[in-house]
Amino acid sequence: MDRSMLGCMLLSMILLSCTSNVTQKPASVATPPVTVFAVSSGDVSSNSAIVWARATGRTEISVQYDTDPSFSRPRSAGAAQAASETDFTAKFSLKGLTPKTIYYFRVRSSLGRRQDSSGLADGMDGQFRTAPAPDDDAPVSFLLGGDTGGQGYCRRVGTGYLIYSSMRALDADFYIQNGDGVYVDYACPESGPEPGWQNIPGDFLRLADPAFDWRDRPLVRETILAHYRYNWDDQHLKEFLRSISTYAQWDDHEVIDDFGAQWTFWNPLDERPGFPILVQEGLSVFLNYWPIARNPVEPARIYRSFRWGKNLELFLLDTRSYRSRNNLPDSAENGKTLLGKAQLAWLKNGLITSTATWKIVSSTCPLASSAMGGNYPVIGEDCWAHGSAPDASSQTGFTRELVDLMTFLDEHDVKNMVWIATDVHHVESTRYAFDGNHDGRSMVFHEFLVGPLSASVGPLGPFDNTLNPTHLFRKTGIFNFGYFRIERRDNSSHFIAEVRDENGTLVPDSVVDLTAE
Repeated sequence: MDRSMLGCMLLSMILLSCTSNVTQKPASVATPPVTVFAVSSGDVSSNSAIVWARATGRTEISVQYDTDPSFSRPRSAGAAQAASETDFTAKFSLKGLTPKTIYYFRVRSSLGRRQDSSGLADGMDGQFRTAPAPDDDAPVSFLLGGDTGGQGYCRRVGTGYLIYSSMRALDADFYIQNGDGVYVDYACPESGPEPGWQNIPGDFLRLADPAFDWRDRPLVRETILAHYRYNWDDQHLKEFLRSISTYAQWDDHEVIDDFGAQWTFWNPLDERPGFPILVQEGLSVFLNYWPIARNPVEPARIYRSFRWGKNLELFLLDTRSYRSRNNLPDSAENGKTLLGKAQLAWLKNGLITSTATWKIVSSTCPLASSAMGGNYPVIGEDCWAHGSAPDASSQTGFTRELVDLMTFLDEHDVKNMVWIATDVHHVESTRYAFDGNHDGRSMVFHEFLVGPLSASVGPLGPFDNTLNPTHLFRKTGIFNFGYFRIERRDNSSHFIAEVRDENGTLVPDSVVDLTAE
C-alpha cells in the first residue's frame, strides 16, 4: 500500500470517529394546536347577542360575524383570552344587530393550525336569529328542555344525547334550557340504570357522595367542570348549541338536589361543612359555561326578560338564589319566599306592564305539581305547591307567595299568560282559573311541564288544587321536550304547545292550541 492511500484511509477513520462522537439534536416536537372545542350563542334580543366559546387550552379567541354565510362583509367582535380561570371559555357581546335576521359567526383560536390568508386559525362556526322588533307581528317558535344526564342516564354508547339532534331538526327561533343542564351530584358509570343501557363512562366524582369533602374547593370546582366537559363533548349537544340561541337557567342539580343558594347548610339530614363552596363554584361554572349576558349592577343575577316582537315577552326566573329554607313552614309569620323580594317585584311589574300578546314565564319550579322528596317534611317541599301535606303545620311549599303573586296579577287583569317548566320529569299540561280578588271573574292561564331530556322519568305525583287546575294532558315514561309556536290564524294570535319524544315525533294528544283574549 502506498503512502498516499494509507493517508487517505487514516483521514477517513479520523473523520468517522469525530462524526460518531457528535451529540445529535433530537427532532423538535411540534406543539399541539389549541383548538376551539365548542361554541354557542344566547341572550339574543332584537339588536344584540352573546357568543360563547371554549378552547382546548390557553389561547386568544377571536370572533367574526356576518349576515352572509360566506362572510363577504365580516364584522369583528374582538378577541379575548381563554384562560384556565374560566376553564378556557370566553364570551363576546355583539351589538347593533338587525332585528329578525340570521347571523353567522366564526370563532378562531390564535394557536390553531393556520388555514387561510386572513390570519384566522381553525375553529368552529355557528348561527342565531335575532328577535323581531317589538312592534313586529311576526310568528315565533321555541323549544323547552331540561334534565340532562341525571340518575345515570348519561351519554349512551352509540346514541349519545340523540334528543338534541331531534330538537335541532325543528329549526326553532330559540331554545330555553330550563335548568339541570348537568347533574353534578350524580355519576356516569359504564353500566346504566336499566338493562341494556351502557354509558360512555364519565371520569368524575359526584358531589352528593357522603365521602366527598366539600371544603376542598379545587376538587369541588374540578368535579363540577368535569361534568360540564362530559356533556359538552356530546356531538348532538355541540351541533345543537351552535345552531340555535339559548336562554339558560339553573336549577338544583347544577349544585345539589333541592338546594338554596343562601342557606348555610344543605338539609337537616346532611349538615357537613363546605356547602357554601358548592354553591359558589356551581354558580361560577354555570355562568362561565352558558352564553348569559352579565348584569352590570348584579353580575350573578340570573333572572331576566326578553322581548320577541309584538307577540311574546319571555320572563326567565331564578328559583334557587333567594329562597327560604325548604323545610320552613309556609306561614305568615315566617314570610317564606321562593323568588325573593326584588325578583318578585320585578316579575309583578314586568307582567302587568308588558304589551306583548303572550307573556311566557319560564320557572324551574312547577306551580302545582309536587316536587317533594322522599324525606318530606323533614327536608320540605322544593317548589310552590303544598302537594299532599295533610295539615297546615306540615305545609312547607311556597304557596302563600304564589297566591300573593297570582292575586296581584288577577287584580291587574293580566291576560294570555303561560308558565313553562321542567324539573318533575313528566309531561303536564294544565289550565288554571283563579279568582284571587274574588270579583267573580277568574284569571285564566296555562302551564306546560315537559322533560326529562335524559334522566329518570318521574311519577304523576300529588297535585295542589289551590289555583283551581284542570288537567289537559298528562304523561310519563318517555324522554321528551316542548315545542311551542305563536302564529296568527283567522285574525287571532294562537299559542300552540306540543310535546315531542326523543326522536322528535309528536306525542299523541299532546297538542294544546290557545287563542289570545
